[in-house]
Order: sequence, then C-alpha cells, then structure tokens
Amino acid sequence: MVGIFQRQLISLLDNNIEIFEIVTGMVTIEKEQLEKIKNRLPELYRGKALIGHSTSQASYSLQTMTMISDSPFARMKQCLAQISKRKDALQESYFKMETRKLENKKLQFNNDEESMLKIKENEALNSSISVSMENSLRQIGLFQDMYDDIRMNNNIPENWSEKDFESQEISHMIRSSFRMGIQDIMAGNRVSKASVEYWEQLGIHPQLAELKTRNYINNTQEILLKLGEITIKLMYDFLDDMAKEFSESYKLALIRIGVNELGSEEFMANGGTKPQ
Repeated sequence: MVGIFQRQLISLLDNNIEIFEIVTGMVTIEKEQLEKIKNRLPELYRGKALIGHSTSQASYSLQTMTMISDSPFARMKQCLAQISKRKDALQESYFKMETRKLENKKLQFNNDEESMLKIKENEALNSSISVSMENSLRQIGLFQDMYDDIRMNNNIPENWSEKDFESQEISHMIRSSFRMGIQDIMAGNRVSKASVEYWEQLGIHPQLAELKTRNYINNTQEILLKLGEITIKLMYDFLDDMAKEFSESYKLALIRIGVNELGSEEFMANGGTKPQ
C-alpha cells in the first residue's frame, strides 16, 4: 500500500497564514524537502510585499504609460487614470475583505470542520489581498508624486481647468504625429496610413509633413556620422519646431469639417474646488 503522509501544517511567520497540505500517495517530496520549502516561504511574502507588483516604478515613469508624451497635461491625465484604477481596485478589495470577515463571524458559531476550514481559507485570502492592497497604496503615492512633479515643473496652477488642458492639445497632437512619422520611416522607410490620416486631421498636408520628417532624419544622420554622437534633444527640438510651424493648420481642418472652434469653450469645466 502506498504510504500516506500525515496532514502537514505549515505556519508562515508573517500574516499568520496557515496552509494545510494533504499529500496522498506521493513519494516525490521528502520531509526534508518540504521543510526546506516551508522555511523559505517567509521570504516570498517579504519580497512580494516590497516588489510584488508587476511593474517597476522606473518602468511606470518611462515605459508603461506614454510618459514621454509631449504634453504635461497628457502625462498628468495618465497619472490620474492610474490613480483612479488603483483606487477602484482598492475599494473592491476592501469590500471583499470585509465580506469575508462577516462570513467568518457567522461560521465560527457552527463549530464544524467544514466551517473551520472555510474560516482559514478566508483568513488566508484576506492576508494575501492585504499585501496587494499595500502595493496599490504605494503605487497611488508614486503616481501622486509624479502628478505633482509634472504640474509644478511645468508651472501649471493647482486649480487648472479643462480650458487649460485643451489649450495645449493641438501642439501635443502635432508633436505626436511627427513622432509617429519618424517611427514609420525608421522602421519601414515609409509613412503609415495612420500618420497620413493624423496629419490630415490636423490640417497638415501629408506630403509636406513626410518631406520635413525625412529631411530631419537625413540631417540627423549626417550629424551623427560627422560627430559620432547625438542626443535625444535633437528630436525634441524638431518636434517643437513642427508644433510651432503648424500651430494654426488645424483651422483648415475645422473649415473643412464646418465647425467654428475646437470643442465649446462655453461648456468646458472650470477649475472648480477640491472636494472636501
């Protein structure tokens, strides 16, 4: 008859989590191996609490979101979206945790094996979710810091309005369109349909935009060959120049569409006050 290991109670040092292991008819894990795994489990929870989130702060700052976006308001908007996402997740986790606590209060009066097992399961789930909640809170703090830095470093008033946000959207879109053109040409030596459409939407003739983008790439290549090095500031300067040169082109698109202004200033939200 195949040997049966006794029920193993593994008590983790932190969070008072208890994991019950019932191993039946298995001979691949020896007692010493199980003990070694158990002794190293606390490090899992310590490390998970510190860096258990899926993305690093550096990646959040430079890669996960398009934080290299040409508009400080667009970057602030992304921070707000990330904060809102984690706040909603926190709220959902909180109510799940409280629901399990209420369930445990009811189950403890049953005093049967099934109820006791369910109580332990709920406690383990709550302990695990608390780690995730701590990570979410720290990420909220990260994005709040990023939001404040972006706002202050770009001299944006604390009580900014929707009008302030809209006022920089055209320059942001122009820079984005030429960045897309650079990416297209460097990747496949041709501009994509998306770039052509983007330029047209901004009232910029696609062939002129492509010519200027190719000239930039060719001139940059010459500088690189001559000096052996360049910095990303060269591209930023080009994007800024394009934003200035084509800052009024969108009006041609508005005429074509048949509208008088971008959006409606009358119905833009004012800065308002912060909720108390």
